[in-house]
Amino acid sequence: MLDTGTGAPHEVAVSPDGRWAIAADFGNHTGGYDFDGRRLAVIDLASKRVARVIDLGAHRGPHDVMFLPGSSRRVVVTTQTTRTVVEADVETGQVIASTPTGGEGSHTLAVAADGRTAFTANQPEGSVSRLDLSAHVLVRKFKVGSDPAEGIVVTPDGREVWVAFRGERVVRVIDGDNGTVLATLQDFPSTERLAITPDGTRVLLTDLRCREVKVADAATRRVIGSITDLRDAAQVRVLPDSRTAIVPLLAEGVVAIVDIEERRVLARHRFGQRIDGAGWGPPPRAFR
Repeated sequence: MLDTGTGAPHEVAVSPDGRWAIAADFGNHTGGYDFDGRRLAVIDLASKRVARVIDLGAHRGPHDVMFLPGSSRRVVVTTQTTRTVVEADVETGQVIASTPTGGEGSHTLAVAADGRTAFTANQPEGSVSRLDLSAHVLVRKFKVGSDPAEGIVVTPDGREVWVAFRGERVVRVIDGDNGTVLATLQDFPSTERLAITPDGTRVLLTDLRCREVKVADAATRRVIGSITDLRDAAQVRVLPDSRTAIVPLLAEGVVAIVDIEERRVLARHRFGQRIDGAGWGPPPRAFR
């Protein structure tokens, strides 16, 4: 067990080369959608120790964290309280830049394959912000639904964004350029997180009130089946093969391994505690 900060780490990301894991210290709740955390813990997976801590300074409430496409050292993280997306170098521990989201409670993040086009789900507003991470600017903001906007993914080409609206029990697919609603998927009692396969063909939708993860076809924007016996499924991470995924089960303290195409559970690994986020990477090896 590793100490990663003052508050429970809500999200974790593993570098593509398997060297680093990054845990975001969300901090303590200070009111509304605000949290006071400001740290990223950088974990060396080979030695299984916290190698360094990145202090985000004025940026507070780090939540959804991920490595930029093609990089094993540059991460981006939403800072929900201060309404930014922060980029950091995990090897030097330096904060590189920040991009304003223009939205309250910027909770979750999606980044297109170009590493530049990004979107945040702004929880209490029911809005989505489109960002240019290279120019560090807010491009535009779309009002898409009502509170709360929860999970979000973007197709690799950046053209379509899927957003879950827990209060409305729907998932909407919007045009990434202008925010036009292209499709609405109905009847999701409590959709928490979405995941998209690296090849852009499948979208996985988790629901805390159902014992399943629904699988949708990205091209037709339709649910094509479910993976059952997954109670309290939260965040999903899809492996590079676009077929296998890991699914944390909150209440059970279990991480399930699933086959997306066959829609079945392959294995279960018990960790013994409530699991909010999980990451995957190749086995760590010795690094110089």
